[in-house]
Amino acid sequence: MTLNPGAPPVLEIRDLVKRYRNGTLANDRISLALRPGEIYGLLGPNGAGKTTLVRQVLGVLKPTSGTITLDGRDAVADPGFARASIGFLPQGQFDLLSLRVGELIDYSARLRGMSTADARRRRDELAGQLDLGPFLQTSMHAASGGVRRMAGFAAAIAAPARLLVLDEPTNDVDPIRRQLLWNAIGELGANGATVLLVTHNLAEAERFIDRLAIIDGGRIVREGTPGALRSLVTDKLRLELVLTGAVTPHPALTREHADSGTYLFDQRDLPAVSNWLTAVREAGFLSDFRIGPPTLDDIYAAVMTPSRQLEAVS
Repeated sequence: MTLNPGAPPVLEIRDLVKRYRNGTLANDRISLALRPGEIYGLLGPNGAGKTTLVRQVLGVLKPTSGTITLDGRDAVADPGFARASIGFLPQGQFDLLSLRVGELIDYSARLRGMSTADARRRRDELAGQLDLGPFLQTSMHAASGGVRRMAGFAAAIAAPARLLVLDEPTNDVDPIRRQLLWNAIGELGANGATVLLVTHNLAEAERFIDRLAIIDGGRIVREGTPGALRSLVTDKLRLELVLTGAVTPHPALTREHADSGTYLFDQRDLPAVSNWLTAVREAGFLSDFRIGPPTLDDIYAAVMTPSRQLEAVS
């Protein structure tokens, strides 16, 4: 869907602060706005404040200060409206494990106002789209973690909602169904749904996200389109490397994470790195490699380590 920058935001958060009774500042003056049809990624490490932010948007946690507006309506003053207007996939366990997979989807659709006939049609449509047909009669308690996750996703999107909040939607999902899930998220955005997507799976989410915010220490430290944030590493190339012996990496390479086989290097150093790879391969120490443009993972690493950017390889 082509986004309309002039359209009123579906969700607008201004100067949101949440300080717990023990003094912990979980959210520190967060402001963001989601436009109609936008898939907005929220990224950050554990303890960054993502869950606290989501709970406030859902109306289950009251902010210390600031505003949350949903479709122009004060969601802090009317948390019931927020809960009724948002389709939500939680990160953790579901409360309705006694239901069968089909019952969960059907019940969720009817709870949000769909007729019995329409809810059943939607259940069957989603079962086909997400490969849940064989599990409709399986209890959520007996289902695998991946099937539970897909069923929860289906329940969240079963009925139209002004806003979808999806918290780590691909956790426990096998690669085949994971792709079905991402395709469904992309289709939701194309059809005009507004999605707040909390995820660590940057590589998979990258082609679906319209904008993203990186949150750390309760604050938004970077926000923009993936293309705009890519400017942080625009002069870099990514090297994924599998070595079979003790090899000293080329001085031009910087390791993305201390325990990874992924490196970044300046584009101007490509000839030198290529020569080094050839020498390592001829020596029998190179099992596999791949060179490509930087990803959202590289952007995330650069933002989360501003003082050192990427860890230098000795």
